[in-house]
Order: sequence, then structure tokens, then C-alpha cells
Amino acid sequence: MSSIRRATVSNSVLFHEVAEMVASGHRVEIVGKGNSMFPLIRGDIDKIVLRKTDDRSIAKGNLLLVKLPNDNYVLHRAKRYDTHTVTLQGDANLRGVETCRRKDIIAEAVEVIRGEKRVTKGSFAWKLFHRLSLQPYWIRRVVLAVWRRVCR
Repeated sequence: MSSIRRATVSNSVLFHEVAEMVASGHRVEIVGKGNSMFPLIRGDIDKIVLRKTDDRSIAKGNLLLVKLPNDNYVLHRAKRYDTHTVTLQGDANLRGVETCRRKDIIAEAVEVIRGEKRVTKGSFAWKLFHRLSLQPYWIRRVVLAVWRRVCR
């Protein structure tokens, strides 16, 4: 019988390894941290499946793992993009956005694993959370407040 050991490593070490594995074509699972992507991703509970990006990855609404100019890493939803930069925002971030260069995109999230349930890119739940992220600030604020109270 094997046991699973957990280890804590720095983000720079972890995401360097993730970037190498994804670049070589592997799918990688990481545990989500923080609450910026709530309700799609619950920090310290849900696992996120990442894959190598392709030509269709950089599109409005896709979840991208990126390295920011301050050397932090985030997995947020693409809001806008042009030939050189991508602007991202977490689903639970009502106002704050991040901007990165296209070359700083590490991977695309294609699945969220919550216990036995899997939410895959393109599924009804995935599209529902994407729709929520497109709503005006005040609607998102109300929906997120209610959701947080219900999910306690």
C-alpha cells in the first residue's frame, strides 16, 4: 500500500517544473490556491488540469496560467488580448486585472477536479462560470456574495 506525501515548494520551483512538463506535452494537475477564481475553483480543495497552449488557447474566456512581470504566477481568465499582451481577471476579482506578455503564458486550464466531479472545458458548468465572468460588476458582486454564503 503506497501513501501519498505532500511537500511544500516555492512557486518558482513548482511552476518551472510545471512549465517544463507542459511544454513537453504532458497534462499536469495542480491544487488551486486562493479564491480569485471562485466559484469555478475553490482554493486548497480543487485540482486544475493544465495542458500546453495552442493557437486557440489565447481567446477571451480561456483560463491561462501565466507568469506576471513581478514574477508571481496566476491562473485567471483571459479578458482581452492583442498581438503582444493578454489582460486577465479572476472570476471573483471584481475590479483588478493583470496584464502579461503572450510569451509569459505557461499553460491553459482544461479541467477542474472537485472530489469525484470533473468540470471540463466546454461543459455546461464551465460555460456557466464563463458567462458569470462576463456580467457587469454589480451583477457579479451580488451573485458572488450569495454564492459564498450558500457554499460555506
